Amino acid sequence: MEQTRDIRSRAPKAKKPRKAVLLRLDEEEFSTLEGIAKKEDRSRSNMARLVYLRGLTEIKNEMQKGGS
Repeated sequence: MEQTRDIRSRAPKAKKPRKAVLLRLDEEEFSTLEGIAKKEDRSRSNMARLVYLRGLTEIKNEMQKGGS
């Protein structure tokens, strides 16, 4: 039986050290991120990474549609 990775699991292990990024959010953005993270039983940093990845996919799709 094939196992699938749990969507709530941590980011995959990196072969090289990861780079950290400081993200400044205003109080409302932070509160929204924190609320969603709690609902999904994630850390804030894990939720921020997931939001980043989803947004990155959207931006790439828009760039492909626009011919850029």
